[in-house]
Amino acid sequence: MEGAELSNWSDYQREEREQDSKVTGKQRCVIVAVEEKTSKAGNPMIEVSIRPSGCRFSVKTYLVKNEHFNRNATQFFDAFPEIGDGNFDFLTWVGAEGAAMFDLDDRGYVKVKYFIDPIRAESLPPFEGDKPDRQTVTSLEYETEDDDELPFL
Repeated sequence: MEGAELSNWSDYQREEREQDSKVTGKQRCVIVAVEEKTSKAGNPMIEVSIRPSGCRFSVKTYLVKNEHFNRNATQFFDAFPEIGDGNFDFLTWVGAEGAAMFDLDDRGYVKVKYFIDPIRAESLPPFEGDKPDRQTVTSLEYETEDDDELPFL
């Protein structure tokens, strides 16, 4: 009986896995989602989901409206120049590419330690993996000379 069981599995050979790409350290990344929320302390905040290069998962990081907001937002906008400094139209953030320093938190989860500006990110390899299409917002502005001309009045 034991011989019969072994014959089904006797061709097993160990296969060594390649190490998964390193997810900590300086990496290119892409924004995959943005949501406006409220922090535990009751402050307005922006939750940004960022996918590191070569990964399928995303890491959430937060821009909280507090005494560090201007410094943190400046670092964020510098790391993602295609967004545009001071652009808070979150839809346009999705798909933007930048760079960040990723590290592990005290529970072993990947986190964004800080963002990296394009000059310091020049030597990083290009982003690898799926990234969402960039969104653009077009505003439709028009002028009306006289409200009496509008057909629906």
